[in-house]
Amino acid sequence: MKINRFIYILLFISGIVLGQNKIFLSKFPQDKIMVVAHRADWREAPENSVMAVKKAIEKGINMVEIDLAITKDNVLILMHDHTIDRTTTGKGKPSDYTLEEIKKFYLRDGLGVPTQMQIPTLEEILDVTKGRVFINLDKAFDYFDLVYPVLKKRDLLDEVLFKGTATYEEFNKKYGAMKNEIHYMPIIRLAANEGLSKINNYLNHYKVYGFELTLGPDESHLINFKEIQGRGARIWVNSLWPQQSAGHNDDLVLENPDAYEWYVKKNINIIQTDRPKELIDFLKKKNLYSPVK
Repeated sequence: MKINRFIYILLFISGIVLGQNKIFLSKFPQDKIMVVAHRADWREAPENSVMAVKKAIEKGINMVEIDLAITKDNVLILMHDHTIDRTTTGKGKPSDYTLEEIKKFYLRDGLGVPTQMQIPTLEEILDVTKGRVFINLDKAFDYFDLVYPVLKKRDLLDEVLFKGTATYEEFNKKYGAMKNEIHYMPIIRLAANEGLSKINNYLNHYKVYGFELTLGPDESHLINFKEIQGRGARIWVNSLWPQQSAGHNDDLVLENPDAYEWYVKKNINIIQTDRPKELIDFLKKKNLYSPVK
């Protein structure tokens, strides 16, 4: 009996050290605010890099948003733009290169200076994130047939959030029978006159994880977020830029540490940010931060 307990403790500790402890997106507390790092922690390392993800984990960030692209030989890699020109030492589209070829280029930092870091594959990122941080896969809708089996095999479907601009009908056609195995968040562009009809169409047919709402440059397009939460959906808002956050963007916190109070008052419980450290500091003061678990 004592030997069995000793083995169990060793396995438990080994799982933590190796990052294999299980975390659950479905169990993240509704009364806390989830912190999402835009393109991982790009202020600390090149965007969409392994190191940017590691820096996010070090800070206690709940979720990293990463962008997917595909190589000529059908390998999923991380890349935001349609070309690799801005973020790497190479030129052209990701699909112009095989994985071996694209690995010969190096990522640039936020100032455009080349580093010694390479473009990572999705598999390389999953090796780092498993059991440590949630993932939002952006630009993954077209690659679902490739992404899904990878996540299924690695038992990561409860650690990953998919997003997309599709209507419910488009979403249902694309994801079909697998839709109930994943976490999905529709993007609702309030400033582009998308609103309650698209939201209700989802809520009437499918249990979404939440809705990402782009608000426009002011508060004229706001709707009742609390009412949507009351139907079991979380509210995601990007604090990155004024035109997405009704003017309540990240940089306001540089002069006013309580600038994120607006998000609390508006019942927003997922914030994608370019200033995760400042957001986490604020949430801890308000008892609204929760580590990944």
